[in-house]
Amino acid sequence: MFVSRLLRSLIALPYSSSSSRFITNAADRTNQLSLELKSINDTHATLLIDGKEAKFDWIFLRDSCQCTQCIDSSTRQKLHNTTDVPLTIAPRNEGVQILNDNSLEILWNKPLLNCQGITEHRSSYSNIWLRTYSSLSNIARARYHDRPAVYWNRKDIESVNLRVQCDDYLHSDRGLYHTLKLLNDYGLIFIDNVQGELAVEQLTERIGEIRHTFYGKSWDVKSTEKAINVAYTSQALGLHMDLLYFEAPPGLQFLHSLTNDVRGGASYYVDAFRAAETLRRQNPQAFRLLCSYPVTFHYRNAGRHYHFTRPTIVLNPFSSDQRIDHINYSPPFQAPFESDTSKEEFRQFIQAFQRFRDLLEDPSNSYELMLKKDQCVIFHNRRILHARREFDASSGSRWLKGCYTDLDNFQDRLRTFQEKFHPVADVHI
Repeated sequence: MFVSRLLRSLIALPYSSSSSRFITNAADRTNQLSLELKSINDTHATLLIDGKEAKFDWIFLRDSCQCTQCIDSSTRQKLHNTTDVPLTIAPRNEGVQILNDNSLEILWNKPLLNCQGITEHRSSYSNIWLRTYSSLSNIARARYHDRPAVYWNRKDIESVNLRVQCDDYLHSDRGLYHTLKLLNDYGLIFIDNVQGELAVEQLTERIGEIRHTFYGKSWDVKSTEKAINVAYTSQALGLHMDLLYFEAPPGLQFLHSLTNDVRGGASYYVDAFRAAETLRRQNPQAFRLLCSYPVTFHYRNAGRHYHFTRPTIVLNPFSSDQRIDHINYSPPFQAPFESDTSKEEFRQFIQAFQRFRDLLEDPSNSYELMLKKDQCVIFHNRRILHARREFDASSGSRWLKGCYTDLDNFQDRLRTFQEKFHPVADVHI
């Protein structure tokens, strides 16, 4: 029988590999990693990886083959479509074996669809690769998504050193890696001794490409006459996030203080993730309303008309713990509601919105400081709310210069530096 013959063909060996590609942050543990087969059927294989059971679908394994016929050796991009894998794909009789290096090899029973002239294909999977894809938590760890945000209030954040020297940030990979980890954890960081009018662009490009907007590559925050944005006045600017009227708002914002000697104008920041989690715990119904009710944002000025509608709280739909992915909160840039406000749900939402506002504006949740000359703040624009106190424009000069980059660039940088300094899995995953 197919299954019994396959079982007889498998040999379980203890893991042993001298390959330097397979590096983890627990090397001794990896050297002891074992791989054996528990059972198979026509659709799945069940393996024991280091004693832990893991079930793999044959379609998933065939689709994930990493050989040079399936992954281009230069671009590292996939050469077939998932839909090319036949639903009846499975190993040939006696087509599975565990090799001496403790990797799993499979000889498949049929070619991919639309693959002319290829009658035989063999795939190999290292035990490290198999362990990575054996659970959602291992996948998250390999992609460096297992490090949750550290929620904070004023008391919490005042005990954390969020200062980084500009020279360390710009010229030391470890210095930048330290900064990226702080941004990942707290969503907020301050770079000291930043000098030069265009230094903010250099700081931004250290992480990734600058996000150009209609404000420019970089932009000046000064009090001006006939301002096109409330930020360009001396008025108080309440808690908000930038550019929520865009389909894809920028992920990181940089603000470099070139001059700041006016009376007033203190900056303050709030962790919206913490406020949202507090609301979820205290009032689940209000939390659910903020996850679903549409709020419209717009910018309609200076010959521009941007417009986008989104809920206040957005969860990661693929996380097992309903983790918050990002927040959308920007009262100065809200448009009139475009929902049916005649329904009772609208008033229920407003009550939930007010509860959220109360948490955000609680002074114990706010971190306030005067941004000093030659200091640059970097913050997570989809998590951290920022605001500014009113200032007296006639008392001196206040000039900040800003830049944006996308979260994709930040996460790319974080992953590559973690792979460099704290690798956790097969480098080809």
